[in-house]
Amino acid sequence: MQVVYVDVLLGLNLFINYFLLLAVGKFLRLPVKRLRLLAGAGAGAVYALTILLPPLPAILALLCRLAASAVIVLLAFPVRTPKLLLRTAAAFYLVSFAFAGFLLAFWYLTSAPGLLIRDSVVYFNVSPLVFLVASMLAYGAVRLFQRLTGREEPKALLCRVTVTRAGSRAVFTARVDTGNSLTEPFSGAPVIVAEREAVAALIPGEEEGCRLVPFHTVSGSGLLRAFRPESLVIECAGRVTRPPESYVAVSEQPVSHGEFHALLNPALLE
Repeated sequence: MQVVYVDVLLGLNLFINYFLLLAVGKFLRLPVKRLRLLAGAGAGAVYALTILLPPLPAILALLCRLAASAVIVLLAFPVRTPKLLLRTAAAFYLVSFAFAGFLLAFWYLTSAPGLLIRDSVVYFNVSPLVFLVASMLAYGAVRLFQRLTGREEPKALLCRVTVTRAGSRAVFTARVDTGNSLTEPFSGAPVIVAEREAVAALIPGEEEGCRLVPFHTVSGSGLLRAFRPESLVIECAGRVTRPPESYVAVSEQPVSHGEFHALLNPALLE
């Protein structure tokens, strides 16, 4: 019979869940905040204590796991819709399965004693150094998978954007977003998505007419009101680009936590 130490159990699962949630955030390109990740990881560590309880009936155990996953995800990320909750929880399970598979492979190759995995809870009776190395290798394997499958977002590239229209000008910072492939439906011109405050002086009145650009994200879909600027100048990585065709879509919600104010379609830099 294996002896389980509560402090080791909590510490290991706090550590594991933090990196699993970090991987999920990178995989789905969700906003990541350390305190929220710690809160989610802490909930996962508390759930790990269920390994000390008598086994539950299969259905009840499944319901408990699903409820715990929902709580962990809601604490870790700004999930606002049921669809995004399901997507994030599914990603959390996939990353967890990949991590567990790596640990099993590690145990098989090294014959390390004391590995216990039950109901998504991990207990590894080895030295902290060995466990740290194994966990970092597992996290590295998950990140490598993201790169190979194209889910890894390159390092953010920030640009200075100048937009003019009807004698007014707006200057703001935009991030090159590989996930932004928006185009204006009729012309096919690439679209930059800017916060309303950044381009408020340029937005045409209702009578002047605007185009509606459909969008789809992990949190939902809808239509963005867009206008065609007289000029768009992008200063990025020491290069100045003036796209001949472009549209500016207005986002009513912030696109970041203040680091930048627009999301740039990479096609605008070509």
